Amino acid sequence: MKMSGAMSELHIAVTLDQPAVVRSILAQRLCNVHQIDNKGDQAAHIAARLNHVECFKVLVEYDARMGRKNFSGLTPLGEAQMAGNKEIVALINTNYTSPSREPCAWDEEVANETAAWYEVWDDEEQRMQWARPRPDGTVELSDTPPPMEVQRVIAARDQYGERNRIRRIHPKSLPSMRQVEHEQQRQRDKEKLELVLKNRARVVEHRCAVKVQAHFRRVRARLQAKQRKREQVAANRMQRRFRFHMRRKRNQAAMKLQSVARMASVKRDYDSFLHERLWWLRASRQVACHAQRLWRGFLARSEHRQLHAMEILLPDPTDHRNFDVWKRLQSEAHPPKKELGVYAQYTLGGTPRSWPERALKRSGMFRDVTFYANTITKRATWTKPNGWLFKDHREYYVLRVQTCWRARRARRKIRLYARAKMLLENAHSQDMENTDPDIAVLANYTLYVHSVLHDYDRARGLYSQLNDFMQRRGVDNAFVLYSYAIFEAATGEEDWADIKDYARRAREADERMQKREHSAADTRDPPKCAYTIATAAFYLQSICSEHDPAESHHNYALCQMLVLGDLDGARESFLQAMKCSPRDTRIIANFNTLLQDPDYLGDPASNAHELFLVH
Repeated sequence: MKMSGAMSELHIAVTLDQPAVVRSILAQRLCNVHQIDNKGDQAAHIAARLNHVECFKVLVEYDARMGRKNFSGLTPLGEAQMAGNKEIVALINTNYTSPSREPCAWDEEVANETAAWYEVWDDEEQRMQWARPRPDGTVELSDTPPPMEVQRVIAARDQYGERNRIRRIHPKSLPSMRQVEHEQQRQRDKEKLELVLKNRARVVEHRCAVKVQAHFRRVRARLQAKQRKREQVAANRMQRRFRFHMRRKRNQAAMKLQSVARMASVKRDYDSFLHERLWWLRASRQVACHAQRLWRGFLARSEHRQLHAMEILLPDPTDHRNFDVWKRLQSEAHPPKKELGVYAQYTLGGTPRSWPERALKRSGMFRDVTFYANTITKRATWTKPNGWLFKDHREYYVLRVQTCWRARRARRKIRLYARAKMLLENAHSQDMENTDPDIAVLANYTLYVHSVLHDYDRARGLYSQLNDFMQRRGVDNAFVLYSYAIFEAATGEEDWADIKDYARRAREADERMQKREHSAADTRDPPKCAYTIATAAFYLQSICSEHDPAESHHNYALCQMLVLGDLDGARESFLQAMKCSPRDTRIIANFNTLLQDPDYLGDPASNAHELFLVH
């Protein structure tokens, strides 16, 4: 309890009957509602004594204690009863209750003693006086409040005491400030809870929306994937059918062309009276058709025997009750033809080894029936294991890749030979006397005169023009240097040191040109030698033409030796050249250089004549 020596602001406001000021002081918590002054009075004692009802209602709202006594030993209810303020008494009885329902004898006695007294105005003395009627009809006047027997009142107060009064909740009672604050706090908690619930509901709605959207996208993606798969399967089927149709059309067209070509060939042979050739073609055709028919019949019979054994003769290998039967068949079969991991391929009733076996197999139930078994568990099956299928597929695709690679190399070689043929024809058709040729045309024509016509005297002058052009330009030309090195080696007019230097300069120039072209083209294909087409166009064509084969093989051997780096091929070409001209000193000297020079084969003990005689 807060106690001060003088009246506080709350006591003054209640004394002056200012309920608004009292409410403001209590709302701002400037004073305690239970604070007492130097007489022990709370603000409730003063309001009850002075009959300030509105101020007392405000104090009741802020739960002022009604059971606390002042220094005179009176509660607010006692002060109100002493002062005869019945409205204050009614407010206290309405808003507060006592834990015990027994009546307080002291309060009742005080009420009886003070009930007969009332206030009157004395006109003579000009002041208020207390009056009480006596039984004899006279009126007792008193300047002080109604007198009481002090000892009797103190005894009654000590006997019964002052009962504590508790704020009651009643429809007619005034609202408590604690109730108001509790109600406000409850309202704030309710709003906060509603806000939390709204936020949580919003979060749950968002999560549900995310899950629904994810599920929808997943379902839509699954449906789209299925649709794309169906479209891809349909497209693959259409492509397969189209490819099959085109393949069948091409095969039919090829068969028609082959038939027409065979008929034309037969007609030509018939018109030329080549009856023996016609008989041979007819016989070979009949043999091929008969062999194909036998092979197709063998495949059909093998498949029929397999199906007959699977469906009728032999028991089901997947049934565990037939395990002993298949284990015995594995021991009776030949050793496995193939093995892959733990699986082996067995053949029932293969080729008989003796006449009794042949008779047995002829009367037996199966022949050349293939099955597969696990060598560890001895479980048998008709179908190939997955690993076996994968191996077969891998071998098939390896064969396909090899076939595609060989076809690619063949196409490249065919294109190379076609370009070489065109280059040779263009070089042959050039008229070098009447026109002013381009340097490329001049180089091709010079190599044609050198490697095909073998006119070394004319080629010498043309090479001089090419060397002059290269010197004026100031940059080495690989084509000119390679051709000139081969020419000098074939004629024997230069030492091999100079010839090697020409070949070295040509290789360096060729490497620079290949790097420049490869970077400009930005391709992954390896760079090609600039002399590849010239080799196929002039040197190989010269060998095929069979014009002066010794010189043709000699030039081609030098090309392999100086340009291509194929030393074994150069040795074979030199042997072919010596076979055509065994006494040519130039060929023998160059062949010895290939065999004995350290930059090439490097075998000092080898000799061209001895190697030629051996072969």
